[in-house]
Amino acid sequence: MQTRMHALAAVLAASLAVSSGALQEARRAKIVRISYGDYLVRGPQLSSKSGIEQSFRKLRDEGFTDIYWRMLLEGHPLDGVEVYPHPMLTAAFQARKELEGTAWAWDPHELRWPIEVAHRLGMKFYASIVVYNERAPLLAHLEAGWKPEDQTFPEGTFKTIGDAYQSKFLLAHPEYQAVDRSGKRYHWGVLEWAYPEARQYWLRDLQLILDRYDVDGIYLDTRTECMSPKFADQYGFNEPVVREFRKRYGVDILEEDFDLEQWRALRGEYFTQLLRETAELIHRKRKLFSLGTARGDYIGFPLGNMKLEWRTWIRERIVDELHLDEHGWGWGRQGYGYVTDYATGRGLRPLAVMVREDYAPLCRQFGVKLYFRCNPYRVRPPSEACCNGRATTRGTAPPAD
Repeated sequence: MQTRMHALAAVLAASLAVSSGALQEARRAKIVRISYGDYLVRGPQLSSKSGIEQSFRKLRDEGFTDIYWRMLLEGHPLDGVEVYPHPMLTAAFQARKELEGTAWAWDPHELRWPIEVAHRLGMKFYASIVVYNERAPLLAHLEAGWKPEDQTFPEGTFKTIGDAYQSKFLLAHPEYQAVDRSGKRYHWGVLEWAYPEARQYWLRDLQLILDRYDVDGIYLDTRTECMSPKFADQYGFNEPVVREFRKRYGVDILEEDFDLEQWRALRGEYFTQLLRETAELIHRKRKLFSLGTARGDYIGFPLGNMKLEWRTWIRERIVDELHLDEHGWGWGRQGYGYVTDYATGRGLRPLAVMVREDYAPLCRQFGVKLYFRCNPYRVRPPSEACCNGRATTRGTAPPAD
């Protein structure tokens, strides 16, 4: 993974990303989020059986109760991605080798041993998956003006560009990614949920996790590390969206002026459909479904202005836990036109007001636990670089048409 990605993973001893303030919670959770792929190349904390056990024991002794384990390859099995030379994958293959022939062997995921240790220590273990991070081809990085960068790992310093892997599904079916109005440019790595095939791709991999591993729940995160659009509403003009919009409103969004809010809401409906289908699988196994996403009514940078039907998720108990103020970052120059923006506060009322008047009453009424991630970001003007990898005036150029 890229150096810009490594900065997102704090040192375990610093107790990364504590979530707090759950509503009506008899057992007050203290959550640590761990990005396994990032830690593999940072040192010994999670790269061996003993390292995992020592790290988990230390976290337990510091009062942590729940582990949110961001899975290698975002939750996809290794045979579902095309891999490229990268120290992270070298470390992963070495970690896998240590467990070969044991009861904790990878099959295909790395989860058996960390789950065993967490449960033995009395901690809960959530498998964390990221559905907006299918990665981009090398050509996309080159078109964006991205240049090889030095990355330092325990093995040494390497010049790398692009991602460590890419989804085989999208290599075979790029058409399932969000596309612009011309139909020629994809939002690389970002699936368009209007396609049943795109939803089934993720649901199949989720079912494998639920069938094989004794997780306490699934944490689905909408964070991303994708290419920044030129403007917030650039992508989402896929054929199923065009067809349904024409059916509902009699307008061809490829050729005519149209109501942006109706289009944003329609795309949000398809995301809710993904969540419904996800919840069905998780709840059938009597596990908890935890969702991390943006605060407010729009998903935000760098994914766009798709509407978030969070009231529906709560009222229908699609999710058991809702984690807010989760956001991603994008490479390339930051685009414009985002209705809401967490990092700058644009379009959002103060956090305390939104909790008191919007989220807390509804979550309390329907029994959904509410969390906010502690992030070190302050409100700042768009002209100032912020949010680790969120490029502004110093960003690289966007891809040329």
